[in-house]
Amino acid sequence: MISTTWPHRLSLAALLLAAGTTVACSSRSPEQVSAHQQELKRVADPTLEPQSGVPEIDPPLPNLDAPHYTAFDLLQNRPLAHRVTRDGQERAYWIDARELDFMRYVHGNHGREWIVGADVEGGRVSGTRGRKASIWLPAPGGEIEELALRVFNPARGHNELQVALNGHALETVALEEGWQTVRLSLQGAPVRADNALVLTFSNMGRIDGQLSGGGLAWARFGAALPQEVATPSLEDEGAGSGGSDASAEQAVGEGTAAAPGGEAAPTPGEAGLENTPLAELAPHQHNLGQGEVRLAAGEGLSWLVWAHQDAHLQLDLRAEPGCGPQVRLEVEEGQGKVRAALEDGRALVPERGAEQSTSWKLPVDDDQIARLEIIADDACQAPLTLKGARLVRPGELPAMPEAIEPPRYVVFWVIDTLRADFLPIHFDTDVQAPNLKRLADEGVSFELAYVQGTESRASHASLFSGLYPNRHGVAGRGKVRDNVRVIQQFFKDANYRTAMYSSNGYASHLLNLRRGWDFYQNNIHEQTGLDGMFMARQGLGWAENNLENPFFLYLGTIDPHVTYRRHQEYIGLYDTEPYNGRFQRYISGEDLGLVKGKRLPVSERDKQRIINLYKNEITYNDNAFGHLRAELERMGIWDETLVVVTSDHGEEFWEHGSVGHGHNVHQEMVHVPLIFHYSKLPQERVVKSGADVVDVLPTVTALLGLAHPEEKQGMNLLPVMYGQHGGYPNPAVATQYQLHYGMQVAHWKIYLRAGQFKLFDRREDVRELNDVSADHPLASRWLQDSVAWFRAHRERWDKEHWGTSTNVSPEFWEQVSQVD
Repeated sequence: MISTTWPHRLSLAALLLAAGTTVACSSRSPEQVSAHQQELKRVADPTLEPQSGVPEIDPPLPNLDAPHYTAFDLLQNRPLAHRVTRDGQERAYWIDARELDFMRYVHGNHGREWIVGADVEGGRVSGTRGRKASIWLPAPGGEIEELALRVFNPARGHNELQVALNGHALETVALEEGWQTVRLSLQGAPVRADNALVLTFSNMGRIDGQLSGGGLAWARFGAALPQEVATPSLEDEGAGSGGSDASAEQAVGEGTAAAPGGEAAPTPGEAGLENTPLAELAPHQHNLGQGEVRLAAGEGLSWLVWAHQDAHLQLDLRAEPGCGPQVRLEVEEGQGKVRAALEDGRALVPERGAEQSTSWKLPVDDDQIARLEIIADDACQAPLTLKGARLVRPGELPAMPEAIEPPRYVVFWVIDTLRADFLPIHFDTDVQAPNLKRLADEGVSFELAYVQGTESRASHASLFSGLYPNRHGVAGRGKVRDNVRVIQQFFKDANYRTAMYSSNGYASHLLNLRRGWDFYQNNIHEQTGLDGMFMARQGLGWAENNLENPFFLYLGTIDPHVTYRRHQEYIGLYDTEPYNGRFQRYISGEDLGLVKGKRLPVSERDKQRIINLYKNEITYNDNAFGHLRAELERMGIWDETLVVVTSDHGEEFWEHGSVGHGHNVHQEMVHVPLIFHYSKLPQERVVKSGADVVDVLPTVTALLGLAHPEEKQGMNLLPVMYGQHGGYPNPAVATQYQLHYGMQVAHWKIYLRAGQFKLFDRREDVRELNDVSADHPLASRWLQDSVAWFRAHRERWDKEHWGTSTNVSPEFWEQVSQVD
């Protein structure tokens, strides 16, 4: 027998099998043969990995791969978040009355109604000043069945607690001395998405040495607690016996609270509520802080956010496989109703690592306020860590120059008593001001800018000092302190010559603003001309004699301020009907005061005449500014000149029952023009984000190349001019001393005074006549959180380093903690 070895060690059977295959193929149609050859080529493709034996890995979590930028960092803004827990499908919101953010729930009114952060036997509370105090508390979506309060009663003897919810009295509770947890059924109560609570005690003791009806450690609003948690007696909780209150101890770690014995006690989200004694219930995330956060199962945070229609939620997660976040986005439907626009959960994919990222497109049709909740899923056996949480938008942030050539010349044109909506800039009005409109169209104009005072003294002090009134201390009387540096002094630091001409009598030694000028003249005190054209010519004469040096020229005009005078060439633009009344030629300040005090009756025709006199003064002032610009162009220095136009306050014309200024923070009083024009700045730019007039000083010093003045409260607006805020809306803030606070963000405005507030939708209600807080609870809560943070820290708020109260900086918590 002959032994044969086959090539490549193929067996005869294999060869025969191959031959058989060939024969079989030969019997196919040409189309079948062609398809089979194509299949063989595909299988033989060397770029394809073999499938057999390779373990299958689930696809990664959905994510956003396109270029994007951060519009709002949720973890950086944890101080604006609310604590939320979920048990099954039921959710509850918690407030911690011992922490810094408690200010948000009492409108920052701690000095008047609350004793904040007081130590009592067995823990810490915020106590009522006297017998009564208010809280504003958000509620989650779903069933709201119960309000639970952890209360310390300091009174000796009988004390009762009465809680009113949105004006509806709940059950009165008799209190034992010391600690107890009060649970109140909300069946039949008028529960809203945002709620006003009034706590009234019948007796008082002392907290922090002051008379107080009672102290609050925390409040919980949502689904009812399981009955099992109600079983411990007051003695078991340590109430009235000097025992430790678990909710008052320092947190052992994020997501845990300390138990009376000093050991870590489970929070509701970690071990469920059923076996948790009342004394150990405590809000999770004891300290909101900033940065990444660990959430146990059922724990979460809730933010009020401005949701752009192109925005995504981007999360960076660390957890065990199978654990992940539950995300819920709620939007308003009107009439106080809130609906879930997004409810979705995702879990980390096995074999793809302990750190994964994912994103959701926010399902909103228009830019709007929304509530965003992120809660660790019940499946999480170990805490879920949010390493990153951001609202992102597609594309890239606009570029900003690393350096901007400083202007050689700077001119301020400040128009006393000019309300923004009487200029044809961002508003439809019959007032003619073509020169100011041209300046705004060519330069950078702010659609929303508030002045920090409703009369000349406080507002001028804020413009010159870069400080809010509560910091500079000028309120009705007083003057800027010598150790507070004012804007002209910074120009001197940069070697500019300085000159001031003003027709406002307070912009003088009366406010300690005469210092730091190379030349100074107050036309009221000098009893010279006061009108804008006279002042333009004064300033131009000084400028032409000082062209060899960089200079700062301040021109404080006063045309739209009373006395409103008739200008024959302009009055006919507005007053087209015959008028023979008292105000034929003018209305004086004395007469306007009599009208305001209702001691001088005026007809509707008189009112229209007064308004038309005001309008004709604006047009006259605009003409004077046009002359100023033409002469600066003739001198050949226009392109080297930074021009800033603004006002010290506006003027009311019976929109809210009065006339003049100084008496409220409605829009006609506090919304002023703010325009920057310089050839090296953006051109034809409208900024929609809010700004304050205190921002002018740090913006100008930045353009001069000076370091940011550390003691100032305003911020440099240059990044906002270049769009580096990502389009997220900043607030505009106005105050009337310590009485009234106004804050607008986007088209929503809150008016806060005397422990009460109103919310206005300025898109639908430009005159601010209708309080819509009950109809728009998410917008209401968004503005309450923001204005309360500001109000509580108004004397120290630093926008450059703390950020704004709707979008805080990374160092905010550290800075505000040092203050408190």
